[in-house]
Amino acid sequence: MWTFARASGLPGPAFRRRWPVDGEIVKDILRWRLTRDSPSPALISAEERATAEIVQDFSARRKEARLEALVGSFDQIVFEMDVDGAFLNIWTTDESLLYLPRHKLLGRRSSEFFTAESDKPFREAFQRVLSSGLGEDIEYAMDVPAGKKWFLARVNRIPSQDGSENTICLVIRDITDRKRAEEKLRCSEEKFSKAFRWSPDAIVISRIETGKIIDVNDAFLRLVGYSRDEVLDNSSVDLGIWFNPREYEQLTALLKRQGEIREIDFRIQAKSGDIRTLQISAHAMDINEEPCLIAVLRDVTERRALEEQLRQAQKMEAVGRLAGGVAHDFNNLLVGILGYSDLLKRKLPEDNPQQRMAGEIHAAALRARDLTSRLLAMSRRQVLHPCVLDFAFLVRQAERLLRPIIGEDIRVELRLDPQTGYVEADPAQLEQVILNLALNARDAMPRGGVLSLETCNIVVDAAMARQHPGLLPGAYVRLWVADTGQGMSPEVMTRIFEPFFTTKESGKGSGLGLSTVYGIVKQSGGCITVTSESGRGAAFGVYLPAVRQLRERLPASTARTEPRSGNETVLLVEDEPVVSRLTSDLLEEAGYRILCSPSGADALLLLESHSGPIDLLITDVVMPEMTGPDLAGRVRKSRPHTRVLYMSGYTDDEILCRKGLPENSSFIQKPFTPLEFVRKVRETLDAPRQLLH
Repeated sequence: MWTFARASGLPGPAFRRRWPVDGEIVKDILRWRLTRDSPSPALISAEERATAEIVQDFSARRKEARLEALVGSFDQIVFEMDVDGAFLNIWTTDESLLYLPRHKLLGRRSSEFFTAESDKPFREAFQRVLSSGLGEDIEYAMDVPAGKKWFLARVNRIPSQDGSENTICLVIRDITDRKRAEEKLRCSEEKFSKAFRWSPDAIVISRIETGKIIDVNDAFLRLVGYSRDEVLDNSSVDLGIWFNPREYEQLTALLKRQGEIREIDFRIQAKSGDIRTLQISAHAMDINEEPCLIAVLRDVTERRALEEQLRQAQKMEAVGRLAGGVAHDFNNLLVGILGYSDLLKRKLPEDNPQQRMAGEIHAAALRARDLTSRLLAMSRRQVLHPCVLDFAFLVRQAERLLRPIIGEDIRVELRLDPQTGYVEADPAQLEQVILNLALNARDAMPRGGVLSLETCNIVVDAAMARQHPGLLPGAYVRLWVADTGQGMSPEVMTRIFEPFFTTKESGKGSGLGLSTVYGIVKQSGGCITVTSESGRGAAFGVYLPAVRQLRERLPASTARTEPRSGNETVLLVEDEPVVSRLTSDLLEEAGYRILCSPSGADALLLLESHSGPIDLLITDVVMPEMTGPDLAGRVRKSRPHTRVLYMSGYTDDEILCRKGLPENSSFIQKPFTPLEFVRKVRETLDAPRQLLH
């Protein structure tokens, strides 16, 4: 029967199960087909009507099944509605998309399920579509059991074939995933936009092919000093911001080869003329299918300046450590050279030819001591003798020494503020600072000029401190030394304080003058700055912390008279043989009784066998096995009234303090002359006991 039904074009059993047909009519149709040669007119009429109805119904059902399959393949719902919003038909393969059973929707209006506010857009859209015949899309959100969902409704008019009233086709698709993706994209774009606009780093987006700038952020405009209109649709080459065009060529070649560049420094020239050092990181990317470049530029000018200053400080520290280590041994040698050459000069008659030779040896030793002192000043390792002094008074005194040195073709101008405050520093070292700066200015003005010395009080704020690393906010006294000489290039300025760096001809400069100034100022707790341009002179600013009150203008000069001799007992502890022999000879010549020992342990054994008093202990600070301060402490346990004079070839205060050198103790720095040594011995023995430690 099923085979015959398929052959006859009639619906098969499955169709009949879904849409039942009158059994007698079907039987008549089948009999008629079997007896086609003698059909009955009545049977034919009934058969044609039934067949037409069945075929029409079957065709409609088949179309509906196909429509449902098509609708289901796109996860959407199709509604047929009348002009009042009533649901006439619903097509979907997944009734869970309806959120209500189909039978509860059919025949009911949309207003029964939507609020008047949410149903209004649909009713208005229906009217527009019915009148214009044009489709329209509506996006709307709905709260469902699973949460908030977004839908897209396509409204179309369905014309009727018989001219009756048209109906509405409403195709609804769930677009929640798309809306969430769009929201994520919008948030992402908003985040990028905010990061782009408000980034402290400059950001540039440009076309790779032409280099034309598409967009920049505000940080870039502040950096280069141009307006947005001046920048957009121009390349960086058009703007002329590259300080070195070769850097542009190198970066471009690297970008083409690698597709990206990371943290590479280059220099630009802003509209104002300022030279800035930038660090660029750039990456190629497609924007709207066009190859573009996004570059992030970070201003590292101040950072590079700090790094350079750190390298300079590290270099000075390394040289200082080397100089400090060499100075200890060299100073011990100089003690012997200075001492014995001085003794030899005093013992030889004035008319003896060897008197001149001894004088030359002594003068050479003094120059060597001066060179060592300058090296140690440069490395900030000399022993200072600070006092509170009137800075303007010191400059005025130093200016008198300068006039015969710098020459008559240079005019010295003093501008000393009478309210200039006080500083705490070593006056001899500050005089050396003024002298070196003045001599440097003299050499920069071979044809004469003007040298200005100016003092004033100044308060350094945080902004100024950032401009001059090493300068802390606070009250300072400033010395300004300016000249009208040749000036310096930026390259020279970066190295001006390096030891042994000089722009002078060979043999005309050691390169220690300004490095010495740098070391003295730093060790005094201050800061030095320099400003200059080629052909327009130079100006050095020396900043020293201000102090509140004046204790003394300058330390009283030591009388140059011969010290009186003595007869006290002195215990001399020195591990360097040449120093031990010289000082022993000097003390014996001055009338003192001497006990000599090469080490602390040997000195303690010597004390056990010596029953008499020890008036003075002279000891080196740094010795093997036992330091001078340790030895002094043990000596005073048995002889509490013994005075102590320390001496050392080390010049670093930190080293001496680490070895336990007491504050305000009597101390003499190697190398010293015989007169200086004997005078210090007498001064220590005669000093009030409460001042000694």
